[in-house]
Order: sequence, then structure tokens, then C-alpha cells
Amino acid sequence: MTGNTVRRLMEKLKAKISDNKGITLIELLVTLTISSILLPVTYGAMITGYKVYEKVSIDAQLREDADYVSAMVMKNLYSYPFDSVKECTPTSSNCIKFVNNSEKKVAPYSGKSFYEVEDKAIQDDEQTLQLVQIGKKGQWSFNGVILETPSDFTGSTISTSCSSSPCEDAMIQLTYEVTHPRFNKTLQLESNFGF
Repeated sequence: MTGNTVRRLMEKLKAKISDNKGITLIELLVTLTISSILLPVTYGAMITGYKVYEKVSIDAQLREDADYVSAMVMKNLYSYPFDSVKECTPTSSNCIKFVNNSEKKVAPYSGKSFYEVEDKAIQDDEQTLQLVQIGKKGQWSFNGVILETPSDFTGSTISTSCSSSPCEDAMIQLTYEVTHPRFNKTLQLESNFGF
């Protein structure tokens, strides 16, 4: 039954297409009227959807760059044993030094049930996390290695809140102001970690 109905509709459509009469003025006016109503609505919805997509992708790119910097800082700190932190200069809000004053030395096995560990004093071994200007962009640098991203971190800061002096337990706060050269938007993010 359905097959016959479809076949009949297809035959009518073929007859209509092969008809050389053309369209009437009324059919043309109705088509133009319907198009003039539907096209602006469709175009508006498409433009709005594109703008929302662009905004979400910009936010995602900026967050991804800030996450990358935080992850690289944490990776470097996990692989570098430090005892305290200090700010590079008292007025600097975008530079901090991680200081290693001692290293652990394990004594050779002497037949006891445990190893003896002793602290050995070393010269101050420091690694620096700072915001540097490269061209017109601000980029984070850990011990001279630039953590390159497409985003600009100009205006970002790093600070500590110490509970002792020298600063051996602290909260380190990274405040990011991230902009991207292609987008006219600044995103402010914070990352805190303690030791």
C-alpha cells in the first residue's frame, strides 16, 4: 500500500517537473514572502550559534593555556626538591625563587635494618619562576625555560603567603590575566598550591 502511494507521488512529481508551463506570479510571490520571513530568522540563529561557539572556544583556549602553565610549574616543582621560597625583589609581583639549601645523603648499608639518612648542606641552589616579556607578550619562565603558549600573560602575578621566616611553608598564588592575540578578551584565573 505504501509502495503504491510513493510510486504515485513520484509519478506526479515527474509530471510536474517535466511540465513546461513554469510558475505563476502568485506562486513566485508566495515563495518570496515565505523566504523573506524564514531567512532572517535562520540567519539570526546561525549567527548567534556561531558567536556562542566562538566565545566558548576562546574561553577554552585561554583556560587550556593557563592550565598548561600551571601543570608545567607543578611538574618542575615535583622534580626539584626545594626547602623554601623567596620573592626575587621586595617590589616584584611576578617573580619567585625556590631555594634548595640541603640535600639528603643516604649512608651505605651497614648491616642494620634501616638506612641512615643525613642532611648535607649545599650552596644555595635556586630556581626562578617569573613572568618575562618576549616581544609584546608576557610569558612564564621556569629557571630560564620559557613556557610558551599562544596566549599573552601580561598583567599576571605570583605571590606567597608565608607562615614563617625563612618561608618554609607557604601558599603560592598564581593570578593569571590571559589574553589571546586573535581575540579581544581577557580571562582572569587563579591557581593556588601549598607546600
